[in-house]
Amino acid sequence: MSNRSFAILILVIAIVFSVPLFKSLSSSKPKETEVGKSQAKQGENHIPRGKTHEPYKTDLPSSGPHYADADAPTQWGVYIQEVPDEVFLHNEEHGGVIVAYKPDLSADQLKKLQALFAPPYSNKEFSPVKAIVTPRTTNTKAIQMAAWTVTLNLDKYDEAKIKKFYLQNVVKRGPEGTAGPNNTPINQAAQ
Repeated sequence: MSNRSFAILILVIAIVFSVPLFKSLSSSKPKETEVGKSQAKQGENHIPRGKTHEPYKTDLPSSGPHYADADAPTQWGVYIQEVPDEVFLHNEEHGGVIVAYKPDLSADQLKKLQALFAPPYSNKEFSPVKAIVTPRTTNTKAIQMAAWTVTLNLDKYDEAKIKKFYLQNVVKRGPEGTAGPNNTPINQAAQ
């Protein structure tokens, strides 16, 4: 056997044994845990404003009938007035994340929530541009989040979970992920 043949044989053996080792090392990374609960899709029908529809199967709605008129999807941002479910669902369909809070959320938690989602952002590494933050009188939890077919319910402000849910779901879920991030709501919360 020539030196060249021997070198090629050693190289082939090294490759054969290194591939399984590489695979085992790369697959040993722990997978990031998902935050939130997957929900069954309830359709994505566009309905005329005011038309009645079947009740949503999740609270906060994460899919289902919604408006598709001039006001839906609505502009991204922090609202001080309630955005109707049928309006913000269209934003979810476009890849956005909804953050709804009970109107009686404590002032300090509300301030943190608004500062996290409204420029100038309180966290310099987190700049959420495809989100709607809105009060919601029918919330069953203090803070509820939804993206298309996934929800998260929180009993109190939890910045780590809120950010993680947003980052895991924004743009990745909506079947129509085309609504741009550069809109500002008309009734944005005061900074």
